Amino acid sequence: MIASAIRVATLSAVFVFAVAACKSSTPPRPAVPYNVLIVSLDTVRQDVLGTYGHRPKYAPDVDTSPALTRLAREGVRMSDAYASSSWTLPSHIALMTGRPGIAHAVESEGAVLDPAIPTFAEILANHGYRTAGIYSAPYLDPYWGFARGFETYTPVYGAATTEISARVAALRSEAEQAATAGDWARYDDTKRRLGVVEGELNDNSQIVVTSPQVAEATIAQLEAFAQDGRPWFVFAHFFDAHCDYVPPPPYATRFDPAYAGTFTGADCMGGSDVGTPHPDRPGALVRAIGDRDLEHLHALYEGEVAWVDEHLGKILDALERTGMAKHTLVVVMSDHGDEFFEHDGLGHRRTLYEEVVRIPLVLRLPEVLPSNAVVAGPVSLPDVLPTVLDVLGLPAVATPGGRSFLAAVRAGDPVEHAPLLRTVMMFGGAVQVDGSEPVALRQVVVQDGFRHGSLKVQRRRSWPQFQAGLAPDVTAILQREAALQYAREELRWIDLARLPSEPREQYSTDFDTPAAKEALAAFQEAYADGLEQRPDEHRTSPLPHNIRSKLESLGYLERESGPTFPEPDLVLPIPGDPEGATRRRQEPDAR
Repeated sequence: MIASAIRVATLSAVFVFAVAACKSSTPPRPAVPYNVLIVSLDTVRQDVLGTYGHRPKYAPDVDTSPALTRLAREGVRMSDAYASSSWTLPSHIALMTGRPGIAHAVESEGAVLDPAIPTFAEILANHGYRTAGIYSAPYLDPYWGFARGFETYTPVYGAATTEISARVAALRSEAEQAATAGDWARYDDTKRRLGVVEGELNDNSQIVVTSPQVAEATIAQLEAFAQDGRPWFVFAHFFDAHCDYVPPPPYATRFDPAYAGTFTGADCMGGSDVGTPHPDRPGALVRAIGDRDLEHLHALYEGEVAWVDEHLGKILDALERTGMAKHTLVVVMSDHGDEFFEHDGLGHRRTLYEEVVRIPLVLRLPEVLPSNAVVAGPVSLPDVLPTVLDVLGLPAVATPGGRSFLAAVRAGDPVEHAPLLRTVMMFGGAVQVDGSEPVALRQVVVQDGFRHGSLKVQRRRSWPQFQAGLAPDVTAILQREAALQYAREELRWIDLARLPSEPREQYSTDFDTPAAKEALAAFQEAYADGLEQRPDEHRTSPLPHNIRSKLESLGYLERESGPTFPEPDLVLPIPGDPEGATRRRQEPDAR
């Protein structure tokens, strides 16, 4: 939940984005007419859940996830599940396409899904399924391609948030029109009014709470489909476990009832009482928060997770009430976790450590999947699509990086798979060259990861991009520096079976051992395969004003101002390749 946004009051202001086109012929019915319900629990790390054995420090007898625990008893719990990234957008695209980030290419705000890549909803709609999606965070907006294949794709935002964001977008458009027309008096007046409305959006002190509305919309959709009789696919997304950690009563005190401090969990990612920017590691913090306050922060996070789980339970109850549970494949997962200073930070989208990429994944289909089963071995979000198609008896589709784990579930055998991981960060700054005026820069940081057995390999590259329009001699200096930084590659590995907490100092850069060599070779092959499937045309476009306004209000983006930068080419050389080989070799664009 985010302190700068607004509590949702009713569902009446939710608008429905209809995306299905009329078809002249009836699609074929599925081979096995089971319904499919996928529920995404945003920002829920695996080890915060009672389902996975967690016991809260100050409430050890209270399960943080009783609904999910019940679902796991009736179905299958994957014990070693991974997101494909440590933030929402690329992870959900991986879920919906069966492709890791390197293959689907939607790895930053400016990239959109290639229309040639089929989505979960499109595939099932083509086999006769009714489809509906309900989402509650701006990173699942139709802009990126999520709505394709859904008959309805419904955002659950607060009425006030939607209204203010629309006003911001309208004023920005008006300012652009005035500038184009050279009407600078109108431009100045519009910018003044825009500043007032942006302040209203960003300074609002209320909290987003959307779980009741997500559950309500999902249950209403289930009940409507129950009357239809055709098989259906419903996707539901819960956002409330996200920072800020300000759970509603009774969850605000349930997991730390004796806390007597003053830390509230609002604005939990910022403020000098939490930490200050690390001077040497971009995105990291020098911790300021004390042990007891940090424990309380984690207890508030537990409360958020339990609050979301309560509403997951309401959806599961509705399935039972309508008689559809025995014919519905339920899949519950997360898109990433949150860090609590395990590796010098809070939140996510910064690293690929286990706390931000290891997620829950639970499946249930009575009399088809085993009950109370625990299946070991690494699986990841791109594996969900091919597994669901396998369960339904539908033809497989090309999902590079994703594959069905149904056979392992039925046999009770460990899964033998090797998930690809990736996250991309971009953050601004300035540099001065030879007495020139400060030059705006954007540092691009790309981290790739690979899980091979118990070994985890990580690769990191970073380089700066600079604003356009500089003097040629300054540009030449900066481009040389960008190329030097780009050429440096950090490559390391760790054995998670021996060191599950991933101490940074215990990572090794020595790839001479047979196990490390094998893991690196497998990493290189998987990465090359992903590159081969990556769209040749990198599709980008400016963020629409309404989406940018929502992301700014949630603290994801800085206000739109200052120089712009090109979308970086994220097709990097094969990890550990001394020749720097890649499918499409390009130097970094430093402009």
